[in-house]
Parts: sequence; C-alpha cells; structure tokens
Amino acid sequence: MKKSIPLITTIGIACVGGFVLAQKEANKPTSLVAAKTDTQRATGKARPWAQSDSDISVDEKVVYGTLENGMRYIICKNPLPPKRVSMRLHVDAGSLNEAENQRGVAHFLEHMVFNGTKHFPDATKLIPQMQRLGIAFGAHANAYTSFDETVYMLDLPNIDKSTLNLGFAVMGDFADGALLENSEINEERGVISSEKTSRDSVGLRMFEKQFSALLPNSIIPKRLPIGTDEVIAKAPRERFVDFYTRFYTPEKMTFVYVGDLDVATAEQRIQDTFGSIKNPKKPGPKANLGDISSQQGFNISVFTDKELSSTEISLIHTQPHSYKTDSKTKRIESLKFNIAHAIINRRFSRLAKEEGAVITSGSASRSVFMRDLVLGSFDVTALNNDWKAALAVLENEFRRAQLYGFTQSEYKEVVAEFINAYEQSVETAPTRKSDSIASNLTEHAHTDAVYSTPETDLVILKENLKSLSPTQVHDAFKAFWNTPDLHLILSTQAAEADSKEQLKEIYKFQTGIALEAPIDKKVSAFAYTDFGKAGTAGPTTHIKDLDIHQWTYPNGVKVNFKQTNFDKNSISMVASFGTGKAGMPMTTIGLDTLAGAIFSAGGLGKHSSDELRTILAGRNVGVGFNIGDDSFSLSGSTTPKDLDLQLQLLTAYLTDPSFRPEAERQFKAMLPKIYAQLKHTEQGPLGKMSAWFVNNDPRFVFPSEEQAKALSSSQVKAWISPQLTHNSLEISIVGDTSIDTVQAALSKTLAALPTRNTSNDIPIENRTLTIAKTPTEKTFTYQSEIEKAIAIVLWKADDATDRNLKKVRRAGLLADILDERMRVELREKLGEAYSPFARASLSQTFKNKGSIMAYSPGKPANTEKVGKIIVELANTLAKEGATQDELDRCLKPKFGLLEKSLRQNSYWLGTVMDRSQAYPDKIEAARSRDADYASITLEEINTLAKKFCLKENSARISISPSK
Repeated sequence: MKKSIPLITTIGIACVGGFVLAQKEANKPTSLVAAKTDTQRATGKARPWAQSDSDISVDEKVVYGTLENGMRYIICKNPLPPKRVSMRLHVDAGSLNEAENQRGVAHFLEHMVFNGTKHFPDATKLIPQMQRLGIAFGAHANAYTSFDETVYMLDLPNIDKSTLNLGFAVMGDFADGALLENSEINEERGVISSEKTSRDSVGLRMFEKQFSALLPNSIIPKRLPIGTDEVIAKAPRERFVDFYTRFYTPEKMTFVYVGDLDVATAEQRIQDTFGSIKNPKKPGPKANLGDISSQQGFNISVFTDKELSSTEISLIHTQPHSYKTDSKTKRIESLKFNIAHAIINRRFSRLAKEEGAVITSGSASRSVFMRDLVLGSFDVTALNNDWKAALAVLENEFRRAQLYGFTQSEYKEVVAEFINAYEQSVETAPTRKSDSIASNLTEHAHTDAVYSTPETDLVILKENLKSLSPTQVHDAFKAFWNTPDLHLILSTQAAEADSKEQLKEIYKFQTGIALEAPIDKKVSAFAYTDFGKAGTAGPTTHIKDLDIHQWTYPNGVKVNFKQTNFDKNSISMVASFGTGKAGMPMTTIGLDTLAGAIFSAGGLGKHSSDELRTILAGRNVGVGFNIGDDSFSLSGSTTPKDLDLQLQLLTAYLTDPSFRPEAERQFKAMLPKIYAQLKHTEQGPLGKMSAWFVNNDPRFVFPSEEQAKALSSSQVKAWISPQLTHNSLEISIVGDTSIDTVQAALSKTLAALPTRNTSNDIPIENRTLTIAKTPTEKTFTYQSEIEKAIAIVLWKADDATDRNLKKVRRAGLLADILDERMRVELREKLGEAYSPFARASLSQTFKNKGSIMAYSPGKPANTEKVGKIIVELANTLAKEGATQDELDRCLKPKFGLLEKSLRQNSYWLGTVMDRSQAYPDKIEAARSRDADYASITLEEINTLAKKFCLKENSARISISPSK
C-alpha cells in the first residue's frame, strides 16, 4: 500500500541540508519487537544486522531492533551530555536510485520534507517552533544526501516533553508524512538551483570527467546528488511522489536514538512513531550501477581546465566490490592496505620536502566507494605543473613498493600510530558524546559494519598484528596493485595535443629504470629533555566558582589550569606570547603568511619535522603555531601519560625552532597552486575585500605572488625569535589531570627557562585602524567560467571603544536576527539564496575593526538585487526594530549551546582561560556570561541596530566572475 500524499496548500520552508548488545546466538533477537521479525529476516525483507553472522561482538550497551514493517532501529543509552538526545534517520537510498528523469530528486526531497508535512502542514511555523524550543538549524538540525544514502539529524538541546514530542513528530513526518504539494515544490526550485550554483566548482567538474573515463558504462558520474538543471526546474510532482513512496519505506530506513533516555520507553516511542508505516507493493529496487568492472589494459586520459589550481597525476585501479561480512579476517585484510598506503604516504611526504623535489605532495589509498566499487589510487601533485618530472616520481614509487615492499622501521612507525589511535579510543570511550555516537552508529548501519567497543577493536587489532609482518603487507599490496588494468590520468590547466602519447612513452621509459630498495633507517632519541634548573610555582590563586587555578613562576611564566572530566584521558593547552599581528612590521606584507606556514614545518634545531614525526610515532604530542591579533600561540593536545613529553616539545619550539630551508621551499612550492585558487575562486576577492575594509593596512593584506616569493625565513626569524625568548608567556592547560602533575611537568620545562617580561604593551597607534568610508558600493572579480557570485553587505560595528565583551554578545544576537530575516526573505519567500547568513565580528584588539557582515552566495545576475534587499532588510531593522519573539527565538537556542559549552574543554581553554591573566575581564565575563545573556533586552538590541544597521553605514559589495 502506498503512502497517502494529500494535496494541501501550504507555505513552504526549507531545511538546512547538503549534499553494538552482543548476541550470544546468531538468531537471538535483541529486543521484544525484534522477536517478531525472524521470518522477515529469513525471507530477506528486513535488512539483517552486520553482527548476525559475524565473529565480532557488538557493543552491549547498544540495543538493536526491527519493527514488524521491517524498519530497523538502534538505541544507545548515553549520559553525556546530560539531558540531551540525538536522533538520526537513515534512508538507504540516494541519487544512485534515481531514474534518468529524476536526477536530483533524492536531494530535492531532503528539502521538501521540511516544506509541509502531516503534523506541520503550515511549514512557515516549523522553524520558529523549533527555535522556541531551543533547536537551532545547523547547530541542532541538519541533513545530507549522497549517492547511496540520505540522513536526517536532530540533536535535541533538552529532553523536555515538548521537545521530544516535536523531535519524534518531525522524524516521523520525514519518514511518512511529506505532503509534496505542487506550490511548495515550485517555490523550492530556486533554492535548489542556488545550492547547485554555490556548490559548483572546477573540482566537481573534474570529478565528473574522471569518473566518466574510469566508468564509462556506469551511472555513477551521471548521478551527482545535486542533479540537473532540467529536473530542478521542471520535474513534476509525480516524480517526487514516486521516489518518496518507493524508497522512503520501512525496509529501507533505520532510526538511531542515543542519549539520556530510558530504553524501554524509547522502544515504545519508536513503535508508536514508525510502526504504522506501510511498505509499498512495488518498493524501489537496489540501484543498478551499470558496468563497474575495470577497463582492460593500460588506459590514459588527459583532462584540462584553465581554472585548475594544480597539476595532478593519478594511477587508478577499480574493481567491483564483493561484500563480505564484517569479521576479524576482513579487518586484517583492510589493515594490510591501510599500513601499506600509510607508509607510501610518508614516503611521498619526505620526497616533497627534499631539495630539488618535483612534487608538492603525494598519496596512496584504497577504499570501498558507495559499497559496490573498490577504488585504488596513487596520486602526486606536480611542482610548477611539470607533470613529466612528477610522472617519474609516481611510477618509481609505485614500482618500488611492488618490488621491495616496506622496511621494518617504516612498518614499526605506522603500526605504532595505529595502536596509539586505538588505545586512545579506549581511553576516551567513557566520555563519548551522544551526537558522535549517533553519527557513528548511523555510519556502521550504512556500511554494514559491526559496532564493536573500542576495547574489542583494540584486542582485534593486536591479535591481527601478532600474525602480521611487512612481508604480508607487501603481499596484499602486490595482489591488488600488480595488475595490467590501470588508468593513468593527467589533470592540468593546459596540455599539448600529443600529451597522451608523451604520458605513455614517459611511463614506459620509467618502468625500465633500475630502482634501489628503501633504506631501513634507525630512529634517534628525542633530544630535548633538559632545560636547566627546575622552577618552583609561586602562590596559587583558586577561582573557586570557575574552579580555575592561576600562578606565576619566578621567571615570569604565568599559568592557568582547570581540571576536568569532560574528555577522559585528554589534555589541551595553549601557550600565548608576544604581540602577534598587531606587532607585525608594516613594511613586509605577507610575513605572517610565511610565518604560519613554516614555523612548525621547520622543525627543531636537532630534529627536522620529518624526524620528529618518526621519533614521536605512537605518542600523543604535537605543536601547532598560530598568529592572533595580539599574540602568537603554541598549542597542542596530549594525554596524562604524554604530558611531560608534550611540554618538552612545546618548550623546544620556544627555545630552538630551526626555520629550516625545507619549510620555506615547501611554502614556495605551493605558491602557484595558492595563487591559481585565488585567481579562479571567490577566495581571492574575499581576501581583497577584507583588506580594503581596513584601508589596506599591510598587516591585513595578502601578498602578491611576487611579494610572497621574495619573503624569507630569516625575516620570520628576526620578527618572532626575540618574542619567543623575551616576551610575556602565559600558558593555559585544561583536562584530565591534576594540579600537582601539571606543576611537576611545568617545573622542568617552561619554569626552567630564563626570566621573561611580564607584559606585552601594544601601542595604541598599532591597534587603531582606518575603515572604509560608508555608504559605498564595491565590486571585486575573479576569473572563472563558473557562474557563482556573492552578495555581501558590511556595516561598521565598532565605535573605537576598548574591550567590551557585553557588546560582542549583543552584536552577535543582532546579527542572528538579521540572519533569520535573510533566511525568510531570500530563501523562503524569494528562493534567491540557498545559505544566506549574517555574522558579527568585533575585535578585542583593534579599534574600529568590528563589523556585521551579511553574506549570500548565488548567481551573478542576482547579486545587485540581493545586495539591495539585504541593505533594506537591515535598514528596516534599524528603523523599526526587532520584535520580542525574534529575540526570544535567537536567544533560546543560544542557551542550549551555552549550557553545552560548559562541558567542553575548548570553551574553557579558548574563551575563558587563554591570556586570562593578561585580560582579567575574561574571568568576569565567564562568570557572568549566562546571566548577561538572560538580561539582554529588546531595547539594547534595537539601540545597536539603530546605531549599526542603517543604510548610510553600509558597504554593499559584489563578488562575481569577471565578464
């Protein structure tokens, strides 16, 4: 029996979208409801669970069941975050299931299930209703459609009765309640068309070309989820109804429910919501992909596009995938390929860093694509588009791996990384969050993999490794790659007419060159363990209400520490120092760009970055470098076991960064790709717009290619080195460790360094910017044949006041209200935009830099029109003000996010603790944050709107392809 799809006139809205209890016996049911479905399983009507015939035990906390109609469900009780649940509805169908005249309907339906349903026929009320319950689109509700699945996601911010009722009603309607009324479909066509425009790219176009060459007789390259213009513009209602009734069926759906819940109550709720859905008499069949067998022999293809940012060469092998039950044997086979390709990736990484390198990067992989196709790929990116030299590297490394396999040291390094990753999964398992578990369970259901515990995964890994050796990894590698059925693909900006012949000749010539076996290298010890006499912590201040400890060492190093249990076995840290971008020399444009690229990549005086990776394999340490507005920072994450090593590494980067020439070489090797992207995509004009808005202050200007080429490591060293050793240093640490442990580790590292300054004063003239005059209009262009443009409006939102965190919050809410008005007007009413948004950005360092930005991607022909609409929307907001309902609907989801942040290490580290001794107002801001948000009044918002959002304060900007 088909679903009833009534014709009811409604006003449409669109969604935000995009493109395991162990069973002792194989036939033992995992729930009371499941006990009724054995016959269906036997007849194949209900899709069986992966664990039904596997030798791998599922996670016993997870409950599996199947309703009498064949719909599957998964329930997992999980306490974190408390009083929250996550829902996923998986539909085992995507664009591959479409008929030729339905290309794009699967994705279009993802939007349409929000445009009028059985419980929400007046779709204009659904999003506001969600917002009033604290459910924010994007943050709490989302969806995506791919080639072979469609997934709907709800992360509910509370478990109040009204919120749960809405969540189940919405999910139930997605599965069996879409009205698909003609007027709603027609109103949504513009939104889908806008999304297609916004997602168009040279990369997507090359994907179509390459897969058309690889699989000429398959529908895969003809079924991109976004669809065709013809279907988007003209597909009649019947095609939507056909797909919905034949593929949104119980036997093709799985509901995942995770969080702070009662399992028995959850099972009954699932039965009540989905149990009455009927399967059609003629359900949609399994997708027929066509012929996906590998083409015989050695094939060559050349694809050109002047907008490509780099030249890539790929060697590809494809073959149909034969499904095998997830098992220990299957996992060891996958492990062999993962190890082999990880080793090859390391080889390519080293080659790209060598002096005289002809590639900028390389990789190898083998994966199952869309459950039916095995795709293996060797890829290199050519330096300076010299594909002939790069081809030699590709062939040589491909053949070297086949001839000689892998050394013991290479194998040991990669295996150490694998073991460590699995061990960390075990350690962090007790604090896994419900949204992450829900998504993982959905992925396992989709790929027919057993959802086993991290402990089980680790045991299986170690058991498999006992019987594994580099020789066996080599044998598996050869078995897959030693085939004459290979496809060599060149993708470049321009090619000679005889490029295919040249590719064939060069490749054949290289196969005759003798190759040396890889050398088994010894691993040296980490050289940075002694930094001098240990320091002793000064008096500790305990901020009791926030449970933050602060102290200072005699050498001037300041420390902020908070012990948490939010993420088991995890510690995060950031050490801030110096003056950052505010202190950058005005005479050297792009110095920050080079510094950010080479600092960590340059390694240390006694170890290159490549040597560090080998030395530290299997350890949870690393250092990232960042340039902020008013400071530099070194950051990293670690575990209690590796805390000492992490602080030793961080201290080594403070005291002995090497600025090696290999890092500068790599940066400059990437310049052609970077500037090709800037020339042919929106990123180039967006960067120019940002610089223009601050009157082209040199610190905010991205360098020209000539300027970038002229930069040197010595300039970076001259700028940063004095600040590494002398400027004020404040480190913040948060996570699963104790204050005594942290003080002991710091005493031997940062506290042992020479005395530093205790403050970093940045002159007011360095912090004051001149902003573009308004009102104004400005156009920026880029070179592209892709008809993709952006309408942007900027409003100056800073009046040269000092740090004002309360104003930051209120400006953010003002932008949220404008964001909501843009969604309603541009997306829902006019269908002119897929993802318009507004954001506030107020600097805490630079005076006058603050702004509110409205951003709406779309088609070039509509940019001026959309920009004017946005200006008028904001101007009306400034003159007439917002409503209390608008403020409440923006505030309610905010409160849920605020509550969630209190259990996130990232919030405490980045928002509260980092530089909190330099800026004590951050502590007070954290203390009063929730109360301050609750105190925000409509009058405050409207006062800001009147000050910032008037037409005369706006800069209307158009970014589009040049004519």
